[in-house]
Amino acid sequence: MKSYGDVNVLVDAEISLPALKPKQVLIKQHAVAIDPYDVKFRAGLKGREKPTPLVAGSSVAGEIVKVGNEVTKFQIGQRVAASPHLRSYAECVAVGQSQVARIPQNVTYQQAAACALGVQTAYQLVYDNMELTETDRVLVHGGAGSVGFAAIQFIRQHKVADIYTTASKLGADFLKDFDEKLHIIDYRNEDFRQKVSQVDKIIDTVGGQTLSNSLTILAPDGKLFSTVSDAADPRVQLFFLKSNGNKLEAVLNQVASEELVVRIAQVAPFNAANLRKFHQIKHVVGKLVLSFEK
Repeated sequence: MKSYGDVNVLVDAEISLPALKPKQVLIKQHAVAIDPYDVKFRAGLKGREKPTPLVAGSSVAGEIVKVGNEVTKFQIGQRVAASPHLRSYAECVAVGQSQVARIPQNVTYQQAAACALGVQTAYQLVYDNMELTETDRVLVHGGAGSVGFAAIQFIRQHKVADIYTTASKLGADFLKDFDEKLHIIDYRNEDFRQKVSQVDKIIDTVGGQTLSNSLTILAPDGKLFSTVSDAADPRVQLFFLKSNGNKLEAVLNQVASEELVVRIAQVAPFNAANLRKFHQIKHVVGKLVLSFEK
């Protein structure tokens, strides 16, 4: 990425192999996912504190080809995944061992890459922060997106009373087929404030007016968890992923056991042209993945 800006800042470049720190592993990439965070970062919407040019990208799925001299958990040849903050749009990525997860044998590199950032975010949010009970009524904004779709599945595992979600017509059709018990709201044609009230827990992946409107239907003792923006209301908690290999491994184990569904919308070979193409696709149901495999 030669600078912040439109997709034309994404270009091919020859770079040196990353220097390996003592507790890092070097991973030869097999697949990388395109996450909304990556698109916003490239555009400069997540701040411009990192000097450019740089290697962007935040998901890794591949094979360990080298280990640092203080690495104790992994060996050369293991299939692994991770979500580093940057540097994953490359053939080889150095990642700290604490962020790395083993990929089960029956999970593909493409599935693992699709889980690394968004699904891991949903897992940590639901399992470590929401404190769900069986009487909770929950609203998930953006239920067909990466975080939202995974969050719905993790919330369902807690056997809550009701799950509401907002989606576009395309996303709503997909979600209806996936889970007939979901209360689905077409946000383009319906006002969610007219469909649900006194919600105990809300996940906001949209921000802005959606967050403000959500506060009007949140129960007095409820909680709103936003992955995109904060608010002065004490009921709002801004949530960021803290990349953790053990958490990601738990996610991948659920994929392996078919407890968790991962939807991949499209796969293409890894190159700058396809990266630029995928950065421009909006309102897709499922993850966009670039493959390094020939």
